[in-house]
Amino acid sequence: MKKIFIFILFSLLSVSVHGASLELAFQLGEKQHPRLDRLLPDVVRYMAFNKDSTKLIAKGMDGTLVEWDIQSRQKREIGNIQAKRLFVYTAGTNQLLIQKEDDVTILNLGDSNETQVTKGQYESGSLSADGTLVVLSKGDKEFGFWQIAKKSLKSVKTFQTTFPVRNGLKLSNDGKYVAAAEGIYRNGEGHRTIIEIWDANTEKQPMRVFNTGEILGVWNVIFSDSGKMLAVDTQRNAKSGIRVWGVKTGAQLLNKSGFEAYWTRALAFAPNNKSNPTEYLASGDEKGNLRIWKIPGGESIIWENYPTGIQALAFSPNGEYLAIALWDATTQILRWKRDEQ
Repeated sequence: MKKIFIFILFSLLSVSVHGASLELAFQLGEKQHPRLDRLLPDVVRYMAFNKDSTKLIAKGMDGTLVEWDIQSRQKREIGNIQAKRLFVYTAGTNQLLIQKEDDVTILNLGDSNETQVTKGQYESGSLSADGTLVVLSKGDKEFGFWQIAKKSLKSVKTFQTTFPVRNGLKLSNDGKYVAAAEGIYRNGEGHRTIIEIWDANTEKQPMRVFNTGEILGVWNVIFSDSGKMLAVDTQRNAKSGIRVWGVKTGAQLLNKSGFEAYWTRALAFAPNNKSNPTEYLASGDEKGNLRIWKIPGGESIIWENYPTGIQALAFSPNGEYLAIALWDATTQILRWKRDEQ
């Protein structure tokens, strides 16, 4: 009983280091006992806030798609998406990029209208913040680039990659850059992951290539809101890590490895402040470690531990909240305050 009281007390207190802080605001969902063999159906696999930060769109492990109202803390079920990987939400237009049977479509959550992008089974994809650009990959050595307008839809170009795009595909919010996480296998070395950065205006060759030097794949490939930074998680010798690079400069801004957790399953950049170049990156792993990293510098300014694994993270666009999806099927909503100095 004493240990439970201490944990509850710790959860209610805010964590503040170097001016940045996190404080528990409320919880979404009912707590369940995590399973050892697989994640519960109600565990959130992906989630994102809408543009005005009043809703949280979440997809469960069983494919159930729900929308939480942040003020009332009530949820409504939107539908069920069976595809495990291809699920992308853009807050700018309140749209989802989803795989429905043999069609890839864009679903507008406001009016439920759908726009078909193309046919076929795709593993990875991304959508620009304004909903006009789409990139898709089937897991082979290329990805397609589509442009969408109100009354027209056309395939713009195809990019030929060095290796199969097995580990993720991400389009920067402004649509200028594409990050393709590619997997390779070499005898005696095992799996390796490289990240190619492409200028969306040219398909001749990547503008930059990042070799992680780590085995297996990655769970996350994300751009910062400004598009100036790219972050991925890494895995080596059964321990996870994080890398962050400057997109234009190629400089490595964060390199952390050797975490006790096998995977760092969740990464999320905090909304950037145009008057302050400092970026903040949140990471969550299978051991329940939540860290906030200050970039550049690579300093871990906040470190909390939850009693179960972290599956997904999402900052609200207004910079007020950080949502944390746990393996006990709850989503913890924390108030976030960045250090503006």
